Amino acid sequence: VETIFKNPISNVRDKTDSEFNEINTKIDNVVIVPRWLTALLKGRFDEHCEEQGHNRKHKNLFCLECRTCICKDCDDHANHRLLKIFTHGTGRNQSCAVVKLDNTNELLDCSHIQPRVHNGAQVLFIKQRPQTSYGGNNCERDGCDATLEHHNSFCSIDCKVNHIMSAPSNYRNAKWLLNRVNLP
Repeated sequence: VETIFKNPISNVRDKTDSEFNEINTKIDNVVIVPRWLTALLKGRFDEHCEEQGHNRKHKNLFCLECRTCICKDCDDHANHRLLKIFTHGTGRNQSCAVVKLDNTNELLDCSHIQPRVHNGAQVLFIKQRPQTSYGGNNCERDGCDATLEHHNSFCSIDCKVNHIMSAPSNYRNAKWLLNRVNLP
């Protein structure tokens, strides 16, 4: 069974809360988005690693400690918590970065985000996914026309975060962004 972290969380729990809880906030509405999540949503996983000797390997890991995209040969992150990124084909000669639902649920409340199946595992799109042609509900994020199954509200992690940031009054408490594990 593949795990989200190369190294157990318990190895780094001795850090102080202030070291782990560096956050970005929307000042007026007090919506909290952790820095690691902001960096994940901005990450470019379709690029090759530029480190010397990594033979142009794709960046398929996200270092939660350093908040950066890396490849599997980046040794500077050997003792850090890493999130595995997969590439999921969308059927129109496009591919999107996805994360396993089970792994991501350890970090965020992923409810109401449309999961997809990738190699037998449920995954979530990190960024807004391309429009699909089947019927159903539309993503709740303004400007996203992705179609969803009836019980889901968002097509990706990005859409859920952006919807909350644009309409914090819809959510009494955005603690779902920090509800599982203290992270930078």
